[in-house]
Amino acid sequence: MERLHIKAIALRLGADLCGITPVDRLSGAPKGFHPSDILAEARSVIVFAKPMSQTAYQAKSLAPYTLMRNLVLARLDEIAVGMALELEAAGARALPIPSAEPYEFWNTEARQGKGILSLKHAAQCAGLGTLGKNTLLLNPRFGNRLWLGAVLTDLELEPDPVLEPQCLEGCTLCLEACPQGALDGITLIQKRCREHSFLASEGGGWFYNCCRCLQVCPAGVC
Repeated sequence: MERLHIKAIALRLGADLCGITPVDRLSGAPKGFHPSDILAEARSVIVFAKPMSQTAYQAKSLAPYTLMRNLVLARLDEIAVGMALELEAAGARALPIPSAEPYEFWNTEARQGKGILSLKHAAQCAGLGTLGKNTLLLNPRFGNRLWLGAVLTDLELEPDPVLEPQCLEGCTLCLEACPQGALDGITLIQKRCREHSFLASEGGGWFYNCCRCLQVCPAGVC
């Protein structure tokens, strides 16, 4: 199966972007989080993305961003399952990767969760963008507004080229804007971020409460 055919499937199912990386590019993944730890026969990672709207970041209410975030992630999971089923029907091994929860790894003290595969690192290896100092993927077209999904497969597919860095050298706007001091330019302290970014409603449910590192980013296209 050709790379262009794989990308056509992703776009038909609703993705806005799609890239491919061989699992070898993810050799630096922590033990237990490499593609081969999830699917022993994995040879390629197909990564796809959908953007949030620019307006969602500008709303004075927290509800629209939260609504869109939840629906975009659900749509990415649908794309992953649909693609995996199509690849299996064509004779390949294919496994969908959750776009967010559930977390198999959770550190209660640090309030740190990890997906079974780092989608942003996979996306960087697949040529969909590069990581900024806010630890978010930066894409030339959509800035930092992308949410990600992926499928592992035993197909050996032609990879996409890796992009040049998108984060501006010397820029520290996201670090300075974080109200929790959760960013150091390399990592995110999840406990500090979660303490401020998730807001429970007395009427039930929860909201995302902070997008400052996204909003101030010059590459954010917001």
